[in-house]
This record gives sequence, structure tokens and C-alpha cells, in this order.
Amino acid sequence: MVFVLAFLFAVWLGSVIEWVVHKHFMHSVRFMRTPHDRHAVMHHSERRAPGKFFAKEDELKDYHLFETSFMPILWLLHTPLFLSVYWVLGVAAGLGVAAGTLFYVLAYETLHWHIHCPEEFRFRHHGWFRFLIEHHRRHHNRSNINYNVVFPIADWMFGTLSYRDVPAEPEQLEGVAL
Repeated sequence: MVFVLAFLFAVWLGSVIEWVVHKHFMHSVRFMRTPHDRHAVMHHSERRAPGKFFAKEDELKDYHLFETSFMPILWLLHTPLFLSVYWVLGVAAGLGVAAGTLFYVLAYETLHWHIHCPEEFRFRHHGWFRFLIEHHRRHHNRSNINYNVVFPIADWMFGTLSYRDVPAEPEQLEGVAL
């Protein structure tokens, strides 16, 4: 039970960390310029234009899973947290927090990549994935909303969750209604 509670806490924490990193590092030059330039300038300019949200087949050779993300490094930077939870609450809690944050990082990397390259994703017809596509597409149209990719818990907590309609994509995603 301790493992499960620690895991769930870590998923919540992952949502908050994703939101903070996305909003304050990837959409601001206040702390660092490189994450902003790689994300807000390069990624958003590539994936914001009508018909460009989804990577085309000829682009897939240059669009790789885990290629440019800071998330795995961010997970490793939390090792003191894992160890602190382990020392204070025990092995099950330490492992639960480490596993929950690892799950979140892997979910972020996998889902973000498949949101932009959905053709090969086995869950592309699932309602949650269709919701995440639209949630993220809204973010690409209005970069001050919907910072979460995996679970929009922090978007809800911090008031950046938006369901406001944005123009439809001119491209068709077979079998997935946006």
C-alpha cells in the first residue's frame, strides 16, 4: 500500500514538475535560453502551422523518440528525493516515488512523440489519447495554456487547463476524430 501511495504521489508530482518546467523553462528565457529556443521557438514553429501538427512520413526519419528531451536528465536529478523518501519512509516508499516518476517521464516521452506521430501508436483510437492530442494541439495554438502532456492535473490546479476551440487541422488523422 505504501508503494502505491508513493507511486500516485509521484505521478501528481510529475504533473506539477512537467508544468513548471514546460511553463517556466520551455516557454520563458527567464532562467535558461536553450530550452526555450529548442521548444518554444523550434518545436512550436515546426508544429504550429496548419497542417504541420502531425509529422509527415518524410519527417519521421528526423523525429526521434527521446532525441531532444531533458526529461530523463530531470528524472536523474531527483535521485536525492528518491533517497530521502527511502531513508524517511522506507524501501517501498522510495521505490514507489522512483517508479512513479520514471513512469511519468516515460509516459511523457512516449505520448508526446506519438501525439505528433500518431500513425504507429497502438492506442491512437483510445479516448484518452484522442483527448491528449486535442489538449496538446490547443497548446500549440495558444502556448500559454495546456502545459501538461500526460495528465493535466497541474493545468487544472494552476488554471491553465483550456478546452477552448482552436482551428481544426487541415490534415486528416485516419480513424481519430479531433
